[in-house]
Amino acid sequence: MRDVLVSAGDSEALRPIRLASQGTREVSVADGDADDRVGHASSESYQAVATLLRAALMECTPPKLTRAILAHPCFTHACNVAHEDLHAFVSKDPAQRGSWHATLAGSTSYKATLHYRLAHALLTINSLDTFSRQEWEAYASLICNRGKLLSGAEIHPRSEIGRRFILDHGWGVVIGETSVIGDDCYMLGGVTLGAAGIAGNSSVKRHPTLGDRVQIGAFARIFGNIHVGNDVFIGTHCCVTHSIASGSIVTLRSETQVVRDGAAPHAPDRTF
Repeated sequence: MRDVLVSAGDSEALRPIRLASQGTREVSVADGDADDRVGHASSESYQAVATLLRAALMECTPPKLTRAILAHPCFTHACNVAHEDLHAFVSKDPAQRGSWHATLAGSTSYKATLHYRLAHALLTINSLDTFSRQEWEAYASLICNRGKLLSGAEIHPRSEIGRRFILDHGWGVVIGETSVIGDDCYMLGGVTLGAAGIAGNSSVKRHPTLGDRVQIGAFARIFGNIHVGNDVFIGTHCCVTHSIASGSIVTLRSETQVVRDGAAPHAPDRTF
């Protein structure tokens, strides 16, 4: 399993992705984005994202299916949204030092988002000759599992994630099947968007819905079919089981940390 960033001399790997005509695409792209897509397709960073998506596709699907997907508008759409994710990550995380090269080569968290975008795009295809729906589902899961092995984050391909999503230090993140995440959300490691039950969950909507610009701290857990409004901040280690109004700040205040003086074992404890 490998991701390859090729040199500028590799004409096959860096061949520009043709943009799908609006009359044939099955994926939903907002009106007015055509100019952005043209700009994306001509940029070096866009082509690097497309190369990584090609590598994932070639490893996880048979050659005939790979060729069909590369020619389908869903692949262009996956490149577009993954490219937006990349530049959002570079602009908001100071550890990336403004370098998309470093993010593509070294950020395991971005690998999870990248693979999710491709897997989810596959599920938007209504039909394709010689391939059944069950095969689409299986290959989409395989692509997401490749991302999980590279990143330690598990994102279900049927979850719905908005634009410019950032997963930072994403090891241990779990995003369940019916989760919905809005635009411009930022999530740290160990976060779970899960169902309220354990065994015997129904197949209906059972995972959280997050609004736009939601920030979730490390190891926070959000369970059940609840709604978290826009611009909500959820702090580290919080456990949320009820809906949260827009603009709220959720922090954990119930735990006490004890500090002892190692040189004086019988000294009174100091708490804060």
